[in-house]
Amino acid sequence: MSTVVYRDGIMAADSRAYGGSGSPSPGWKQKVHRLPDGSVVGVATAVIGMAERFVAWLAAGADPDGWGGDVKPDLRAIMVKPDGTRFLAEDAFFWAGPIETDFFAIGSGSAYATGALARGASAVEAVEVAILYDHHSGGTVSALSVR
Repeated sequence: MSTVVYRDGIMAADSRAYGGSGSPSPGWKQKVHRLPDGSVVGVATAVIGMAERFVAWLAAGADPDGWGGDVKPDLRAIMVKPDGTRFLAEDAFFWAGPIETDFFAIGSGSAYATGALARGASAVEAVEVAILYDHHSGGTVSALSVR
């Protein structure tokens, strides 16, 4: 799956690509994306191609009728707007928020990352900790500044 973390204007994620149940990772991928309006979004999902579909849908304006088909989003996502407001989505087209928090983590490594964040780790450092302990997170850390 993934580890995606937000703290202090930085969103960071691991880069291990999910290969499906029982399959090895097929390689590496980007999990943190900048949208046309400047927002930064990070997506964690165990459905191959779901993150890319969700990001493309957001970039196209996020019209619920534009999603197409009967497949609902099966994911968790963090979005931070250019003004710093933060939102969370889970398995839906709707965002909760704005969320008032100093940091947040989603994905299979979120418990490890949250522990690191609680002890003062940066977003990048928290993802590095998750990579060490969560067997679904791996590769290098990518990060985008929201500011």
